[in-house]
Amino acid sequence: MAGKIMVSGTVYIDNSKLENAVIFIHVKGYGRARITHIDIEDPTFKKIILPRHSDYPEIEWNSEIVSIPVRGHELVIISQTLGKLIKLNGNIYVGGKGKGIFLGLHKEQIKSVEEYAAKLGIPPLKHKKI
Repeated sequence: MAGKIMVSGTVYIDNSKLENAVIFIHVKGYGRARITHIDIEDPTFKKIILPRHSDYPEIEWNSEIVSIPVRGHELVIISQTLGKLIKLNGNIYVGGKGKGIFLGLHKEQIKSVEEYAAKLGIPPLKHKKI
């Protein structure tokens, strides 16, 4: 899983803990990541947001706990690591993918997350143009 950094945290949907949820930072240039983003993988998300569908809810992410309204459901992420890296008052892109969802970040948050990844030895890579 080159280019993915597992992040400790807990994920809830509508007050139910997702016991098997996995949180990753997926760094630009690894796998098929064209931009650095946060992946949350759990089969429960297939019932909430289908692959290739998205939502753009408004949030406040200023601590280790964030609540994200997604298509009539409440997604709560509790993570000290992400709470330190991401400070966001505004909209966040929530996209469906095969194994779960991804969170698209703004430039300021991407910079913070990429600096963290680089310190762990996974710097963002530039895509080669075809």
